Amino acid sequence: MKRVWLFLAVILGLQFTYLPAQAVDAKVIRLVTEPNRNFSGYFYNDDLATRLAPTGDLGKLVFYPANRPRIWVVDTAFIDDVIAMKDKYKIGLESGEKIAGVGSYVAVNWLNQFSFISSNDQVVVLPYGNPAYRLIKNYAPGELNFYFSNANQRLASFLARPVTSDKFGKYSKGSLKSNDSLREDYAENRRALTTLDRVVDAPELTTLRLQMARLLDPNINKEFRDRLLKSADKEVIRSARKLRVISGRYRLTSAEVKLPVTLVNNFSTPVKASLELLPRNSRIQIVGISDVIIEANSKIQLSLPANILTPGTVTVAARLTDAKGVPITKYSQLNLNLSVVDSRVAWFTSSAAVLLFVAATLQTLRRVRRSRK
Repeated sequence: MKRVWLFLAVILGLQFTYLPAQAVDAKVIRLVTEPNRNFSGYFYNDDLATRLAPTGDLGKLVFYPANRPRIWVVDTAFIDDVIAMKDKYKIGLESGEKIAGVGSYVAVNWLNQFSFISSNDQVVVLPYGNPAYRLIKNYAPGELNFYFSNANQRLASFLARPVTSDKFGKYSKGSLKSNDSLREDYAENRRALTTLDRVVDAPELTTLRLQMARLLDPNINKEFRDRLLKSADKEVIRSARKLRVISGRYRLTSAEVKLPVTLVNNFSTPVKASLELLPRNSRIQIVGISDVIIEANSKIQLSLPANILTPGTVTVAARLTDAKGVPITKYSQLNLNLSVVDSRVAWFTSSAAVLLFVAATLQTLRRVRRSRK
């Protein structure tokens, strides 16, 4: 009996000794790069095609990987870059010229090999864009959760199996010192996108919001970060203009009139919002409208009833809000020229016109009679 217990003890001892050693010896393979595309989706160059080839540094990791056990640490933003290369893609030169990339075949092969070779391995997902973990956790912990959830969902969808999020920053590398300029730029752009996100559920907006994490990548230099910031500013402004009220000038000539207001939605999904109207003086009475649905990539024109109280000019500030009244867009200006004629004056003018017409007709008849005589 003692021999049996001794045998079991030896077996259990070997198991408990082997498992920790296996975990310790697991090779960590990092699939993380600096940003390869600007915020408009254009690649900076075609270097990634060379790196993904079997002889490139990223190609060797998947075509000639380390022996198991191994752990793949992945930035889903990098995987999205490679996926973007599968079809025709463009490289944006500093001169402004756009040329075609040549790495589509290489990208497809690399993605297929990574999916195959990692199928039985552990895959750990970094927050999208690989931002400096401690910095983003202090800046915006809610946004960090957004980066984690979307990175996990996108990579799990690509690999068609569950993956693990690096929630405690164990596999994050590098640090980034905080500075007021970077924090303000990041916060301003993030605020603009999260505001739109209150009413816009479009994939292009989600992707742009995720890309903001790359501004906090600890592995890029200041020059490249400044370049990214300019690209981010430009794309955020462009996205903000996709949803707006069109400014215009109108001449209103009656006391009760329909004011035409045009709303634009250039996102790929419908938007449901409310229109807020604010006259700058009391010459006119007009109110907005709630729960307006603007179809994807379209514009609509609303005819809103307005009561003109006194002639003159007035500016009406118009903007879109969500259901709770939170502003989504900036104010647009509707400049109105109110030239309403009083009803008594209108009656007198009309009567005078009729009398003049009758007098002119009688005069014509008299001339005809005289000419006959």
